[in-house]
Amino acid sequence: MGVFYSAYFLKTTASDEQLRKRFSRVQTHPDSDWKVCNYGNDFVDGLFEGDDDFTLDLSARFGEVIFLCIDSRNDQFEYEHSREGHLLRKLCWSSDGSESTWLAVAGEREPWEDNSLFSQANLAKALEMLKYIVEDEGADDYEERAETLRTLWERKEYQLEQPWPIGDAHYVDVIQGYFGLKLPAA
Repeated sequence: MGVFYSAYFLKTTASDEQLRKRFSRVQTHPDSDWKVCNYGNDFVDGLFEGDDDFTLDLSARFGEVIFLCIDSRNDQFEYEHSREGHLLRKLCWSSDGSESTWLAVAGEREPWEDNSLFSQANLAKALEMLKYIVEDEGADDYEERAETLRTLWERKEYQLEQPWPIGDAHYVDVIQGYFGLKLPAA
């Protein structure tokens, strides 16, 4: 059984009453500066397509907004972070059922990415995965492709419609931990 949920996290001076004019569910957590809105298993239009924005208008109205969606059943996540109407970061890791790739990468890289997606442990995992890919293709260019991956890690670059750096749905937990985002009690 997998995990699926989406939520908007808002760091705002707006009251819960003001937020309820836009969101059907508004919750606070005593250990977080962020309010959680519309937390649940609702499927938001545009998920895992990489084109839609989820936070720009909301952040222009309410301050700082993070949108997260995780679908661990299909190893997908969507992340968008905006402040005062400006996109800070957008990442969409999506699966077509056989392969997972980056569909969207926009904004500036955030510190949590360097310590997780571009970690040496994730590079080692990518190099191991590359061995299987090269072997499966019957190719003999592992070293050349491995050097390309090492360069991507050094430059901290994403490859759209490719699996580099390797992502997966668990990065939602990394994002939540980095920003101190708390989910509401069940």
